[in-house]
Amino acid sequence: MISSNNSLKMQEYYEMNITEAVSYFSLSLQRDSPMDYLFEQFINSSIAKPLNYSSVHRIVIRFFSLYALALVIIGTLGNLITIIILCRPSLRRYATMRYLVAVSVCDIISLYGWNLNNFYKFSISSRRTNLEEISLVHCRVVSYLTFVGLQLSSWHLAAVSLDRCCSLYFLTWKRTYGKLSRTKYHIGILAIVCLLLNSHILFLNGYRDGPPHYKVECYKRRTNPFYIFPQWERIHLILYNLCPFIIMLLCNIYIIFVTVRSARIRTSIPASSSRKCSRPSISRHRQLSLMLILITFVFVLLTLPSCIYFVFFRHRMSPKKYSRNHRHMIQICLSSIQFTSHAINFFLYCFSGTNFRTELHDFTSESCLSRLRALKFKKTTTTTCRINRNKQNYESNVTFDCQQTEFPNILKEVKVKFKQQEVKDNPGGEVLITLNNSG
Repeated sequence: MISSNNSLKMQEYYEMNITEAVSYFSLSLQRDSPMDYLFEQFINSSIAKPLNYSSVHRIVIRFFSLYALALVIIGTLGNLITIIILCRPSLRRYATMRYLVAVSVCDIISLYGWNLNNFYKFSISSRRTNLEEISLVHCRVVSYLTFVGLQLSSWHLAAVSLDRCCSLYFLTWKRTYGKLSRTKYHIGILAIVCLLLNSHILFLNGYRDGPPHYKVECYKRRTNPFYIFPQWERIHLILYNLCPFIIMLLCNIYIIFVTVRSARIRTSIPASSSRKCSRPSISRHRQLSLMLILITFVFVLLTLPSCIYFVFFRHRMSPKKYSRNHRHMIQICLSSIQFTSHAINFFLYCFSGTNFRTELHDFTSESCLSRLRALKFKKTTTTTCRINRNKQNYESNVTFDCQQTEFPNILKEVKVKFKQQEVKDNPGGEVLITLNNSG
């Protein structure tokens, strides 16, 4: 019995040593580095002033928690409208628009993760608990969908820039690998890769404490408290921001170079020869390039500060009460800025895309006119006439829903007219008249 207890203790000690060793190398001397000490002293000195900042913290945190809810509402509506507009026939024939549809879907998913948790934690929960701590299922599903949604959104933007760059560099790109029919395969491959890379979160993330509280500890493991933050978060930084940012940067530099060069060539060509070029096509490609540059630039500008903070500075702040309030304020500010990029793409499309604005105007006009016509032409009398011509033989099927008490004369006139039409136009044919009288 004693030997078994000793073996269990040795095994636990061995596992603790392994965990500490892995954490040591993964955190890169995070605990006792001089940078940690300087950063902690700076934070403590900034919040240890005689002024009371607790009220300021509460106001700022409450404002950004409500702002997170506004992002959920505005972002969901804007992305849904974007999907509807980009799926219209005149736009969905472009491969770029199909990538942007995938971006909108991923943006909707990402808004309901950490962004919605900011509203729940600081506006609904009395104990400031996270949305992921409701249950172990919430912990794993919410964290998994958030990581996957954010990574897929950035990689689809990178795929748009790469597709645009390759279409400008390779003349046969649109006829080979960049065909419209292959776009769905590219989107599917990206989705499968991101789903598999983050699949470990569904099985390893979080655990439940023992009695008496049975509290759910999310983003941790029993043997590794740094499992998600900051270990996997650093990998997430590479997948979500660093690699897509490099691809977007290189592709956008080339797109800008080609756009400027083509503009100089058009200005140097005489007017008589420039008329032979397809001006609408050139204008459309230029607008598309400018829209992609604007979207990728805004994405990098709004997401990079949050990723840098959460990876390099989040765990260096002091665990004291005032420092914790200060940390919560910084985190909700940066995360709100980050998720703004996933909620404003609709407005960026409206600002930079003429074709998008045109389709949006047509969609709203068609929706309003269809409702007005439905109200204006709604009557109790319905007439359906189908005429099929087959070798000079006519067959008419006319259905009238009338009331016998109000329209007997109309029925007689219609019957006489069709008999005259039978004799005049098709003496040897047959005319089928069906009269349905509803009282």
